[in-house]
Amino acid sequence: MSCIEELEKKYMEFESLMKTCLPKVDTQLIVDMLHRLAGDRNPMYTLEIFLNKKPVLEEIRNKIATDLQVEPAFFDGGTHVVIAHRIDLKMLEYFSSDENVYRIRGTYTGHGQGASIGPVFERDDPEETWDDYDKAHSQKDKT
Repeated sequence: MSCIEELEKKYMEFESLMKTCLPKVDTQLIVDMLHRLAGDRNPMYTLEIFLNKKPVLEEIRNKIATDLQVEPAFFDGGTHVVIAHRIDLKMLEYFSSDENVYRIRGTYTGHGQGASIGPVFERDDPEETWDDYDKAHSQKDKT
C-alpha cells in the first residue's frame, strides 16, 4: 500500500470514528478543535446546540449554569442553545449524550477572553421551530 493510500485509509477510519463517537457533533468542529488543541489547550468556541424538542428553559439554563458556569442564550423558541466556552472532546461528549440534542455546531472565537459573536448557524431541519408553533397556536387561541 502506498503512502497516499495509507493516508486515505486512515482518514476514512478517522471520519468513521468521529461519526461513531460523537455522532451529533459537526465533523468540521471536531477537526478544527483537534487542530487547535494541539497548540492551545484552552480554545474558546461558541457552541450551538440544536434540540429536537422545546426544553423546560429554566431547567436547562440551570443545568448548564451549574455544570459549566456559563449562561446560555436561547433562540428558535428554546430549541437552539448558544454558549461561549472553552471546549474539549469531553464537553462535546457531555452535550452529545443528551437524548434531546440532535446536532452540535460551533465556531472558534479565540484563545483569550474574546467575546462570542453569537449564533451563526440556522436550524437546518425541515420541521417547524417551536417559536413558529407557539406563534401559530397563540393566534388560534385569540380567535
